[in-house]
Amino acid sequence: MKIYSDKRFLSAGLVGGTVSRHSGNMRELPTQDNVYKELGIDPAHILHLHQIHSDKIVSIPSAVQAQAQAAAPVADADAWLLAPLPAGWGAAILTADCVPLFLWDESGTYVALAHCGWRGVVNGLPGKAARALLQESPHARLNAWLGPHIQACCFEVQEDVASQFRAACLVRKNGKIFVDLNAAIKHQLLQAGLAAKDIHAPYYCTCGDRENFFSWRRDHQKNLLLSFIYKP
Repeated sequence: MKIYSDKRFLSAGLVGGTVSRHSGNMRELPTQDNVYKELGIDPAHILHLHQIHSDKIVSIPSAVQAQAQAAAPVADADAWLLAPLPAGWGAAILTADCVPLFLWDESGTYVALAHCGWRGVVNGLPGKAARALLQESPHARLNAWLGPHIQACCFEVQEDVASQFRAACLVRKNGKIFVDLNAAIKHQLLQAGLAAKDIHAPYYCTCGDRENFFSWRRDHQKNLLLSFIYKP
C-alpha cells in the first residue's frame, strides 16, 4: 500500500497521509476500512465528513467528543480540528484534485486536516484552520504539508474563477489561465503565522500522474483518494 506522507508528521508520532489510487476508489466506506484494517486501525475510530466545499471546521477537543461525533450524523464541513487529538482516534477527508492540507504541532498533540478545493481556498479555509489550531496552542510551532492535488500545470480556469485569486497565484500562458493552489495556500498559512520553512508542498499532481492518482479534472469520474490522520 502506497501512502504519501511527510517525515515530520511521522516523527511526531502520527500515522497517516494520502493513499494512492492502487488501494482502490475510496468513495466507498468498505474500501476505506480495508486501508485502516491493514494498518491495524479500528475503522470505527476514524471520523468522517460530508464535504461541501466550504470553510466550515469541526472541532474535536476530546475522546468523549470524538465518540459523540462518531455516533452522530456525518457533519457538513470540510476540515477537522483535533485539539488535542485523542489517542486511538483519527479523522479523514476525501479528495481527487482538491488539496489535502495537514497541519500539526511538533509533539503531534494538536492537528488539523482540511479538504481545500478552490472554493474553500478562496473562502480562507487554510488560514482559518491554521489560526484555529494556534488559538488552541498559541505557542506551538506548526508544520504544514500539502498532499497530492492538481498543480498549476493542469489547473486551467476561466476568468470568473481566476478573478477570485491574488495575481501572484495565477499563471498566464499562451492565452490560458492556471491557478497555483500551492501559492494561495502558502500565502494564507504565512499570514496565519507559520514559517515558510515549515510549509512543505511537494509536487505531486493528481491530474498529471495517472498511474498513482485519481483526478476528476482528467477522468470526469467519481473516484476519490483517502487522506487521514490517526494517533496510535
